[in-house]
Amino acid sequence: MPEPNYLTARHQNRRRLIGRLKNGSDAERQLAASLVACTEADPCLSGACTECGGRLQLAALDLADRFVRGPARAMRGRMTMITVVPSWGCVLPGELDVAVCRRVLAEVGAAAVASGITPSIFSLDISLNEDLTGKGPPPHWCVHAAGLAVDWFSQAQQAPFRFAFPRSDWVKRPVWFEPIDASGVAERYALKPDRGRRVTHWDEHRLNASGGPSTKTTPRGLRAVQADELAMVEHQLGLAGRVIGCGIDDDAVERALGGFNWVRDGP
Repeated sequence: MPEPNYLTARHQNRRRLIGRLKNGSDAERQLAASLVACTEADPCLSGACTECGGRLQLAALDLADRFVRGPARAMRGRMTMITVVPSWGCVLPGELDVAVCRRVLAEVGAAAVASGITPSIFSLDISLNEDLTGKGPPPHWCVHAAGLAVDWFSQAQQAPFRFAFPRSDWVKRPVWFEPIDASGVAERYALKPDRGRRVTHWDEHRLNASGGPSTKTTPRGLRAVQADELAMVEHQLGLAGRVIGCGIDDDAVERALGGFNWVRDGP
């Protein structure tokens, strides 16, 4: 059976990334060597490695199955997928760093606990956002989080969480709550290891209320210079800094995800 398209694209992007890193700085060449030496039996566990990111996804899915999806089955399968886009997670190309990534996930986790949005699991996601309509902000990195929580939430329950992430000129809708069932499809998406661009453009085939074209956002692959910048930042961040549990026993989270702390630096 042939590989799914997204897996084929992931492998091709990984090979291209390695080829570019081999011709880069000392740090980039060292990362390339780690990625080349990565095997299923001896994984590199770099945050830049999509293969190891897939392994983290499976471990996080197991954790979500125990502490989110499992309890949700007792509530008629009711779960919520939450997307959080803090304004401070939007930075210009060349300004992405580990501190931004850590702040986003830490503040999302703190808000979830303070608001009672637990038990829940949040995973870091990063995209390069481009607006071709001339109406939006300049191209920028968007560091955000996707989460899974037990049950559905009323507007009153959502309010304290939403309050922690105000709107800005760059982020018009910083928080989405999407009621879902416990089918497993949304969980995989929320914990995905893949990164890409989100390109907003005019859609001439879909008219708005004024009769003009509507805007549409299309996912596309990262450009080479963007993929290289992101790889170095995610390598420094590490896989262990990508997923958090909120309202879940710390020991259980450590047992599930603690093995991703030990990055192999070099071949």
